[in-house]
Formats: sequence, structure tokens, C-alpha cells
Amino acid sequence: MLAKLIGFGIAATVAATGAANAQQVRVIASNPQGSVFFQGSAVIGKLLDEKLKMQVRVQPTGGSSTYIPQMNAGDIDFGFTNVDDSMTAFKGTGNFKRPSPNLRLMAVTFPLTLGVVVPGDSPIKTIADLKGKRIPSGYNAQSTGRILQDAVLATEGLTMKDVTGVPTQSLFSGVDLLGEGKVDAATIAMGVAQIRQAHANLSSRGGVRFLNMKSTPDAMTAIRKILPARPILIQPAPHTVGVAVPTTIMAYNIFFSTNAKMSDDVVYNIVKTLHDNKPALVAGHPVFRGFDPKAMTQEIGVPWHPGAIKFYKETGQWPPKG
Repeated sequence: MLAKLIGFGIAATVAATGAANAQQVRVIASNPQGSVFFQGSAVIGKLLDEKLKMQVRVQPTGGSSTYIPQMNAGDIDFGFTNVDDSMTAFKGTGNFKRPSPNLRLMAVTFPLTLGVVVPGDSPIKTIADLKGKRIPSGYNAQSTGRILQDAVLATEGLTMKDVTGVPTQSLFSGVDLLGEGKVDAATIAMGVAQIRQAHANLSSRGGVRFLNMKSTPDAMTAIRKILPARPILIQPAPHTVGVAVPTTIMAYNIFFSTNAKMSDDVVYNIVKTLHDNKPALVAGHPVFRGFDPKAMTQEIGVPWHPGAIKFYKETGQWPPKG
């Protein structure tokens, strides 16, 4: 286990999850501190502590390509997995060299919104304007970043061959490069701490600004050849740093996942707790505004945990839709 752990509460005996789990610490792995995954994991950990008296710790890592294999092996209990990572990790394709056959989905928790940010005074106005410009590349610690960036570029028929790649470790460090003036644009999920920092660092240039993404049928077809995603219109708000006018960016589902070894009762009670407590989730982080208790399943070719299936059959959400 990594040393950096954030804990919630003290373990206690819980009838719903079984006495055998009463003193067991459950670990939620996440992306680095400051990321939406880290913050969302902290919110869920706090909720499970309060509602199920389950002792939970959040373990930040370099990214999902690091912790999904650990979750598959049973060394980590839970973690957020985006739709692309879920599919490719299970099969052992794309950025995952070995399959994770024990990966199991529990719930669709929220859509993650992602786009490209530039300095406020940048002459770059559209995704098409990125041609020939410097943008982060590599993403060795967060390999899914390559797929997500490829999907956004595809809306204008661009690939990484059309831009100048500047190697970095993750989407988060890529935004750091933008704040330091080392790239012209960076791909990132909305709401992460790195955007706020870059917005402050670039205050003399008007902060940061998300580029509007094309949402034509052709653009959506190009995206969906890379991953199941959709356009979403974001309105200006205090929590949408970088959005001064209504702006279309990309959205894709994020799952709360586990492994096949996890107890059916534990999963059932976690899923039920999420379903019944949207207000508490939203109070913890605005990303959960996109959580829909009536739409917690999606068919993506990755198995769902039996404990989750039991709950969704009771609530009429099974079988899932694509």
C-alpha cells in the first residue's frame, strides 16, 4: 500500500455488510490529489463511513492504468474507471497489456466532462486551430489520457500527427505545463484543481478558456469510433472555471468499480447507499450533479458485480442499456 492514505471514521460492526467486514479497511484507489477522481473518492468514502459505518481510505496513485490491475488482483477494493479504461482493461487491449478479467462494474456515478483549455487571450478559438500547436503528449502515468485527447481531436479530423507533442506524465501535469507557458493548449476534465491553478497562473492572460467542441453528426461518429462519449453543453457557473459563455465539450461515463472477489452484500449495500443519497454526494462535490439514481447502469461489454445486479433488478434498471 502507498503511504498516502486518507481515512474516514473508525470501523464498526455493521449488520448489512457482515461482521467479517466490521474491522476491515476498504481502500478506494484514485488519481492524484486534486483530481476529480480523488475528490469524488473522498466524498464516497465519507458517505460509506457515515451511512454504513464502513472504514474507508482513499489511496492516490499515478492513475487508473496503475490501480486497475491492482484492483483486478484484489489488492485494492474500489476505484473509479472511465468507460474506455473499463473496456480496454477488461480485455487487455489498448493501453493495458494484460487483461483484468476480475474487474466488475458497480454503478455509473457521473459523466466526466472533458475538453481543451487555452489561455484566455490565445488566438486558438476552435479544436481545428490546434493544428501545428504544442499540446501535451505521452501520458505515461495516465495512459487513458491519450485516448481521451485523440477523441477530442477527432471531432475536427485531427490526430497527434497534426500537432506538436510535448511529453508529460498525465492530463494533470499537462495543465501544469499550460500554466507554465510550455504548451499552447491542454486536455483536461472540468473542475480539477489544476485548472484553477492554471487559471490563477495565467491571470495576466485572462485565465484559461475551454474551446467549443463541434457536435455535428460527423464529429460524434468520429468520437464514438474511439470511445462511447457524447457532447454536453456547459453553462457558465462558479464551479465551471474556464467557461465564460455556453461551451460544448465531451462527456463520458465514470463507473465506481470493484473486483469479482468482493462480497455481494458489500456491493449491494454500497450501490443502494449511492442510489439513496444523491444530495449528500452533490454537497460533497459538484461533479455528482450529473449522477442519476435512475440511470446507474450501462452496457459496455464489462461484467457487472452480482451484488449490484441484485439491486438494479429490484429498482428496474436491469438489464442495462448501451
